[in-house]
Amino acid sequence: MEILPVKVERKTGRFDLFESLLQTGFEYRNNDIIVVSSKFVSMSEGSVVDMTKIKVSKKAKAVAKKCHMEQSLAELVLRESDYIIRGVPGFLLAIRDGMIAPNAGIDKSNVPKGFAILYPRDPFASAEDLKDAFLANLRIRVGVVIADSRLMPTRIGTTGVAIACSGFDPVEDLRGKKDLFGNVLRVTLRAVADGLATMGVAAMGESDESTPVAIVRGAKVNWISKKLAWRDMAVTPEQDIYLRGLKNGL
Repeated sequence: MEILPVKVERKTGRFDLFESLLQTGFEYRNNDIIVVSSKFVSMSEGSVVDMTKIKVSKKAKAVAKKCHMEQSLAELVLRESDYIIRGVPGFLLAIRDGMIAPNAGIDKSNVPKGFAILYPRDPFASAEDLKDAFLANLRIRVGVVIADSRLMPTRIGTTGVAIACSGFDPVEDLRGKKDLFGNVLRVTLRAVADGLATMGVAAMGESDESTPVAIVRGAKVNWISKKLAWRDMAVTPEQDIYLRGLKNGL
């Protein structure tokens, strides 16, 4: 298996995502997995917000005061979240489309000062559209992962997570199979899309590398034509072992 970073010239304003990947000159192949930064997808779709133009609600002002946040950021997080779990100084721990993220994934890095970048409006549709563009224009089958970097509980530093994917099964069900000692696996599911996202994010970097795309070549996945949604790769808070454990306590 190979992980191949793809450099892209810095973009401003909306742009065609597929065309921007073609312009790199990279030779894409059949069965490549294309891991794309969620921020790069958001930029292509114009999901960049001028923070000075945000109208702040009373609720956002109260949340900002309580959590020591900028009022405009608090307002954006409230708008972008399905619901808020709780807040800590500087952050709101939010869930959107089945995924937990500090400040609902809103980021101020790699955008002009005074602006913030949001998650793509419909990341699964974006992944599907990009996959279809490769098939229609280059006649090759590819998988697409839209990836973001993420802090993991109790760990230092960021890793990768898939916020959407297309073209392959994002989760491999290993229940019923046996381990090396013959024990039957009863709860194990392998997060294929998240694993690929982590590979891609590791190759992309986190600062000024200008590498928002990485190709994973040679990965073994279960290719599918089904359109995916967040429920295909996430559980509800009521099912999540970490949130349940924090809620129940001892």
